Amino acid sequence: MASSSSSHQQNQGFNAFFGIEPDGKRRKVSESSRLFDVFINHRGPDVKQTLATQLYNSLKEVGIQAFLDSEEKQLGDLFTSTIESAIKSASVHIAIFSKRYAESPWCLAELVLMLQSKAKIIPVFYQVQPWELRFIEKGVYAKALAKYKNEKRY
Repeated sequence: MASSSSSHQQNQGFNAFFGIEPDGKRRKVSESSRLFDVFINHRGPDVKQTLATQLYNSLKEVGIQAFLDSEEKQLGDLFTSTIESAIKSASVHIAIFSKRYAESPWCLAELVLMLQSKAKIIPVFYQVQPWELRFIEKGVYAKALAKYKNEKRY
């Protein structure tokens, strides 16, 4: 019986973290926006077929409404507006930082939107160490970020 109570308490904390009310209903950002509990930010060629998809499937299995671009984008959707809506409606963002993450302007643009949303961001370091990202001038993202700076993109 104690494990059932412990499991129930764990689910309550988990659900609260992801913005799910005690009755199982998700809090709406607005009626017109599609609601996601979690937005998964990642560089496709690095992790889409592995970590990102596994994470997405695991979240779906436990009833968490997650957004992964390859799974949630509908035919005919405007790609940028679909992603922007998903980011704005998610109560939690997961940023999967991989070695070539910064080479993607899409990843960086999504990261900016995630930061602007003020929602929780969970960093996941895939084949990189957090300290490698801390020192931008010499870290694994230095070359990509220098390129953007030279192009005056960011």
